[in-house]
Amino acid sequence: MSLQGKVAIVTGGARGIGAGIVRSLSKEGAKVAFNYVSPSSKTAADALVQELHNGHKEAVAIHADMADMEAPQIIIQATLAAFKVDRIDILVNNAGAGDNRPLEEVTLDVYQRLMDVNVRAVIFMTQAILPHIPRGGRIINLSSISARGGYATQSVYAATKAAVEGLTRVWATELGHKYGVTVNAINPGPVDTDMYRAAGSVHLARMEEQNKKVPAGQRCGTVEDIADIVTFLAQERSRWVTGDIICANGGMLYT
Repeated sequence: MSLQGKVAIVTGGARGIGAGIVRSLSKEGAKVAFNYVSPSSKTAADALVQELHNGHKEAVAIHADMADMEAPQIIIQATLAAFKVDRIDILVNNAGAGDNRPLEEVTLDVYQRLMDVNVRAVIFMTQAILPHIPRGGRIINLSSISARGGYATQSVYAATKAAVEGLTRVWATELGHKYGVTVNAINPGPVDTDMYRAAGSVHLARMEEQNKKVPAGQRCGTVEDIADIVTFLAQERSRWVTGDIICANGGMLYT
């Protein structure tokens, strides 16, 4: 297994793309910690940990809200303690918040929540990992097709994901020599998750029409489509890839 002995943190790993990433990294032998926020996510998180334990894998779920400035240290210290290690090899900044509304309806609260979770938390989670990540470590961020697509009603969300891509490039340069890590991002198109299905019938109908036109498969993405790329970026064979934004949208949007 290519990640045997590695320690990984996946933020927002209880469900959806995050859970797929947790499973994929674990399958390759990594010890994986992930956080969750809500009571409903706790149920999913506990089930995921039990599933991995049943497969003789090491995993731990940590209650922490990425909107809380204390979350990075809570997650890191809980990870080190749970696995009895002094390092964290892989950080996947997956946790994110969404909100779709016309510009006229954007409020300060909406702006603040999305910026706190999608940008601020990524910055300070990455900052907090630096004392613990060894040379050869991996930092992987989750962006979105919304960063580049110019979709109506996504002013704040699109801005947060564009920020993630900018951070990725800066950190690849800034942290590469100093820490010996690579920094990359995944830019997924629509992926079939609970969040995707909760977008409402009008949005889903519009997206399904778009999905039918996608060159690679004429379908919505799956969590495995994204998790497989994250796992590649976490492995030694991705050692020559850094500062890259990998667009995984089946060809819905060429960038």
